[in-house]
Amino acid sequence: MAQRTRLAAIVAVLLAAAALRILALTTLPQGFRDEEIAQLEIAALVRSGAIASFYNVNDPNGGREGLFGILQGWLSLVLGKGQLPLRILAVWCSLLSIALLYALGKRLFGHFAGLVAAIGMALTLYSILLGRSITREALALPLIVLSLMTMARAVHLRRHIALKAPHSATFALLGVLIALTAYTHWIGLLLLALFVIFIAYLRWSRQPISRRLIGYSLFSLLIALITAIPYIGATVRAFPISSLNTLWLNRPEHLGEWLSGLWQAIGGIGIYGDLLPQHNLPGLPLLNPIGFVLLIIGVIVALRHFRNAPNHALPLLALIIGLLADAWTRGALNFSHQLLALPAIMLLMGIGAEAVARFFGSSLPRAIADQVIIFGTLAIAVASCFASGDLLWRAWANRGDVQNVYRARLGHLAAYLDRTRDDLATSICTFALDMRSATQNAEHRFAARPDPFLLELMLHRHDLALRYSNCLDALVLTGGGERQRYAFAHPTARLRIAEPLRAWLQNAVDVPVAGLPSGSVLLVNAEQIVADDFGQVIQSQVWWTPEESRVNAEPAQLPLRMGGYLTFEGYRLLPERPSYRSGETLRLITYWRADGEQVPNLRLFAHVSRNPDIPPALQNDVLNIEASLLRDRDVFIQIIDLPLPLDFPEGDYFLSIGAYSERDGQRLPIYDGETPRADRLFLRKIRVE
Repeated sequence: MAQRTRLAAIVAVLLAAAALRILALTTLPQGFRDEEIAQLEIAALVRSGAIASFYNVNDPNGGREGLFGILQGWLSLVLGKGQLPLRILAVWCSLLSIALLYALGKRLFGHFAGLVAAIGMALTLYSILLGRSITREALALPLIVLSLMTMARAVHLRRHIALKAPHSATFALLGVLIALTAYTHWIGLLLLALFVIFIAYLRWSRQPISRRLIGYSLFSLLIALITAIPYIGATVRAFPISSLNTLWLNRPEHLGEWLSGLWQAIGGIGIYGDLLPQHNLPGLPLLNPIGFVLLIIGVIVALRHFRNAPNHALPLLALIIGLLADAWTRGALNFSHQLLALPAIMLLMGIGAEAVARFFGSSLPRAIADQVIIFGTLAIAVASCFASGDLLWRAWANRGDVQNVYRARLGHLAAYLDRTRDDLATSICTFALDMRSATQNAEHRFAARPDPFLLELMLHRHDLALRYSNCLDALVLTGGGERQRYAFAHPTARLRIAEPLRAWLQNAVDVPVAGLPSGSVLLVNAEQIVADDFGQVIQSQVWWTPEESRVNAEPAQLPLRMGGYLTFEGYRLLPERPSYRSGETLRLITYWRADGEQVPNLRLFAHVSRNPDIPPALQNDVLNIEASLLRDRDVFIQIIDLPLPLDFPEGDYFLSIGAYSERDGQRLPIYDGETPRADRLFLRKIRVE
């Protein structure tokens, strides 16, 4: 095959790979999954100056290697945040791994085998998803391929080993690459084992290697050790978050589990696949039937030439160690644990394709054989490309489990807000308002991330006026209820709005948003409703002091300013009765206005007290809005429920409210005009019978 044809072929493969990884990159996947969020949190720590070998980001199962997060953090300083800038590093790494794999395959087996290996890496669905994912595996893959290539160069291995003197620079580079891969993923630790086993194989099989190879290999290991000194130190100091601890925690409990894991790892290549939607179309094997057949042929050829052909032994050893690593990790099949085996699988598939090509070359006339090989390879590659595109953009993208795992609802909302160019503020209803509520709504602790944090990651724009409330018992509107958007971050949020809050949204107009069901985004103009409500509750009676008799008590005049920029407008108490029974729930509906930026970690409290001078008999401290985002003229309702226990003593009780900063526990002073007078207000007395 002419040099230009070879160049055109690999360029075409890289262009196809780039198209599958770049097209719709900002919308597919639409959102971030848990592992991506963890890496973005590491990147944020890096931008703040925290550089480490391992990071733990709220994961009870251990830590993560830091190299990918460090690169991601530095890159985001240049490119910014948002789906495209955050995913571009993974795209670059994926394309680089394909180019390196082609170069390695060409070096060991020739152009055709290298090209088939590159096609496999370019068009396999897992590899495509990896190239669109903000994960450490994206960086580990090109480092693994580059390490394999450097191993081959270090021993002068092409189709055969050339008896040449070793070069110290190549062995030094190999040591650095092994260490860098370990800084990226625990799979890197297995590269060290692969290198040692491969050198031992060369001695065992009596290959024509330099007598100084062992010394240079030890030099390479010494360079790896020196480069990994921070890694080793971090492992000793913080073993619970280290890679070694991760491997130990994920070990199989007994031999039967290990053998079962090994069978899963082997079967996952061509029989059944990874069930995790973030890695795969659940259940789809890693390779299609043609690729799996080529792999089997390649493994047979490699085994036949194992003793006398180191170029066949290297990918075969990498495959074995990679599959053993996957078998070691407990749980269901996980393609990300086969990362070391992935380049070997593609190379062995290339060996199988070369064997098939030789068969046609020996069975048919040369001209006909060449045409069959060229057009057959082209047809299979084109068909595989379209099939992979269909799997990615239709089958995988439209699955509900994929949407859930990537938090696509938030992603679609972020995309809508990025595209919408107007001056309207947006209030967002979310059940995951803060870490406390996010943990309650998450399936497991590691998945707990507040929606304000997630939306901040997904948005490209940072000039949006956003407000957040939970809608269950709090609702916030900007600018006194003037025209604005109201969006629901959870599909059932609109149905679960508390009855007293629904009136503010009764005249809302539905806004259609791509990817979201009807009713997810509303246009709201509640200015008149807010004015009417506040006009009524401002007549509420409140007092400065808790005297037993209200005859001589001095009432306070609403509205009242608390602290610097919070105003209490009034309240309602439901049900409206003179007395209550134990077991009932008092529902205190409070109305507030923000006059500027609030104190950090603002909280409201409601106390039920028999005697105001002793701790309350019943209390509730709550604020289910993101108070740090409130600005001048924003208004909100906070419902404070006070459930009376069944054994609550009968008698008369004082009901009081106030506000404080959760950061330091300091209550906000309440002003009478310009004079601070108290730190709580007394509402109507209640009687429990």
